[in-house]
Amino acid sequence: MMAADGQRRQWLAYNIMKFVMNMRKRFRNIDSEITFVGTKVSDTVLDYGCGPGFNTIPLARDVVRNGEVYALDNNPNAIKDIQRKAQDLNLKNIKTIVSEYPQGIGDESVDIVFLHNVLPYVKDKANTLAEIDRILKPEGRLSYISKKMSHLMGSRETGEIAMTDDELSMYLKTNYEFKLIKAENGHLVFEKT
Repeated sequence: MMAADGQRRQWLAYNIMKFVMNMRKRFRNIDSEITFVGTKVSDTVLDYGCGPGFNTIPLARDVVRNGEVYALDNNPNAIKDIQRKAQDLNLKNIKTIVSEYPQGIGDESVDIVFLHNVLPYVKDKANTLAEIDRILKPEGRLSYISKKMSHLMGSRETGEIAMTDDELSMYLKTNYEFKLIKAENGHLVFEKT
């Protein structure tokens, strides 16, 4: 019974988050966000913290037709959403992962990681960034956007540090030899050197 209550709360929390994200989606141009990164048809891409698939679905359907898109989220409801959408659209190039970390993805096997509106909610930022470094190929790119929703959902920022864009840039440069190659309206693209 307690497990069922936990699942109901998780489902309800996910659907509230999805509603808020759908409202915010109206103010985003996801196609231009994807184009800004320079994604190609044969890339292997990870949508880290994919939620309901705002990046995952257009990547798999329109851009990465000859590659793979990993959709990772620690909420099983998000992954079920992605799987249903992929089946409805007959998208065979999406692989889903229910986890906080990219389990099952090999070292230096990913061309691009999308980390959009996720990092402020990650408890262990250092481990997350280390995993992104591990899976990215040399010259791979990290697409980063952080438009926090804490004012809409209460303070959900977790972890011991809340990184500004400048702090993240310095952290990636110092610890993992990433360089910032593009920045526009809060959208940062880093390249692994």
